[in-house]
Amino acid sequence: MHGKPPSEVRVGAQGATLSLHWEDGTRQSFSAPFLRENSQSAGSKKLRLSGLAVPAPRDLTIKALRPIGSYAINIVFSDGYERGIYPWMYLRRLEEDVCAEPAKPALRPEDFLNCN
Repeated sequence: MHGKPPSEVRVGAQGATLSLHWEDGTRQSFSAPFLRENSQSAGSKKLRLSGLAVPAPRDLTIKALRPIGSYAINIVFSDGYERGIYPWMYLRRLEEDVCAEPAKPALRPEDFLNCN
């Protein structure tokens, strides 16, 4: 799979989207809420492994991108979340992986107590 960075990385107007253009001509565009919901941080992974999903606010935006070596980016979101590292390989296959997964129930307030 692709471990190389895309040929172009662009944050859309007002930080609403992240667009990636790959050398083979493939183009991807992800909304900020979608990326936040699919973060690979330990906390997010723990919730998904528990069968839960944490929906991100629909008005969430991307505030900054930080390179992590040559293999990934760190995305800083408008809600202050900045723990997710997004490897290029993960972003390249993200659409396929998410579409193949069954939908998870939304996280309820009492679920936070059960997870901690």
